Amino acid sequence: MNKSTSPGLIALVAVLIALTVVLTKVVQIPIPASQGYWNLSDAATSFAAFAFGPLVGFVAGGVGTAIADLLSGPYAIWAPISLLAHGLQGAAIGLLARRTRAIPQLIFAYAVGALVMVVGYLLGGTIIKGLEAALAEAPFNALQAIVGGVVGIPLYLAVRKAYPAIDRMGRRQTWTE
Repeated sequence: MNKSTSPGLIALVAVLIALTVVLTKVVQIPIPASQGYWNLSDAATSFAAFAFGPLVGFVAGGVGTAIADLLSGPYAIWAPISLLAHGLQGAAIGLLARRTRAIPQLIFAYAVGALVMVVGYLLGGTIIKGLEAALAEAPFNALQAIVGGVVGIPLYLAVRKAYPAIDRMGRRQTWTE
């Protein structure tokens, strides 16, 4: 085990992956004429990234959405794209929000992460279905990202207010404690 990795971190990441899977699967609305679906994965990804930083955001968002796709039958083809798109979304949010707790910066970090996710699915969709189909789905991915921000940012702020220790946990340099 890496010196900076603790059982607590492993358990936390596992719970956040599970949360991402659940929020991706519980609200799963197929996009008409598409191979995709709307979900709340962006809310879970952003919560993990805001609360615990870029690495946890990457793993929870990427692995959680990929598992949800694999468990969703016809959407399994999207698992590698989801791993990268939502993983990079979580990393971007975590990197940009890691030194601030100001709401405008959280919104900015989320917007950049959302853009990363939309572009990731645009590129992945181009590979799977072609540019025209991927461009047609981009607005749906953008709408999902907006909903994810409307849910994810207040969720993080509410948890932070109810459990202030989350800030200390999220700012740890190592997780050996």
